[in-house]
Amino acid sequence: WVDDCHGALHPSGRLNDVITPPAYLSPSSIGTYRQCPQKFKLSRIDHITEPPTWHTHLGTFVHDVLEHMYQQDPGERTIEHVRTLATQRWTDGDWQTQVEALTEKPGTIADFKKQAFKCMSNLFSLEDPASTEFDGMEHEVLATVEGVALKGYIDRFMFGDDGIVISDYKTGKVPNPKFTSEADKFFQLLAYAARLEAADQEVTSRVELLYLGVPVKHELAITPVNISVAKGTIVETREGIDSALVAGEFPCNVTKLCDWCHYKTTGDCPAFK
Repeated sequence: WVDDCHGALHPSGRLNDVITPPAYLSPSSIGTYRQCPQKFKLSRIDHITEPPTWHTHLGTFVHDVLEHMYQQDPGERTIEHVRTLATQRWTDGDWQTQVEALTEKPGTIADFKKQAFKCMSNLFSLEDPASTEFDGMEHEVLATVEGVALKGYIDRFMFGDDGIVISDYKTGKVPNPKFTSEADKFFQLLAYAARLEAADQEVTSRVELLYLGVPVKHELAITPVNISVAKGTIVETREGIDSALVAGEFPCNVTKLCDWCHYKTTGDCPAFK
């Protein structure tokens, strides 16, 4: 038995004879590794999945309704129609059962619906859905960026006069600038831009984060500097994963964030056995 954080043993106690890395990285998996290499191993290599939460369900449901709204004719993209569409998607996805099954619920089903509809209606203060058209939604992109295979879905993008505009919904809080740099906040969208450039030779001019709970929109113009920084992060992360695989060591990054980590509560993380 190993009582350190090197991950030589599977949490079940079985020796990891072969550790197979994921074939592709995504912005979320890169973020997980940078937050904690051991968490990356548990989730992406050992495939010990984290259960859904109130916040992940909220984001998924809101994304689903808004995606279907933008598939409607422009004249039907109204708040009233969003309410009808939300009711339909709620029933079709059996969302009541999914939310009720959550282990931790900070509110009732009515609270969940109220919070979700607030996010949906807040979109109308950030853009006019009736006059907004996208060239792609939930667009899968598989590309090699600086030798690193990346795969993922882009929420929405449109072709502008100066290049592609990529945007993404966020139903959580706006990151505190004291603890989150601009590069980290926009990394996901910058990685999308790098993938589009590598896959389709398409240049992105701007990325947008739409925080629906506030509501507020944060924008960033793409420059050679910030896209280069994002590519550097992608390469650095891949190299870190490869080195960890060779050494058989995925260190635990023990911080205050561990208090909210699923693997601490289940005992899967070696740091808290």
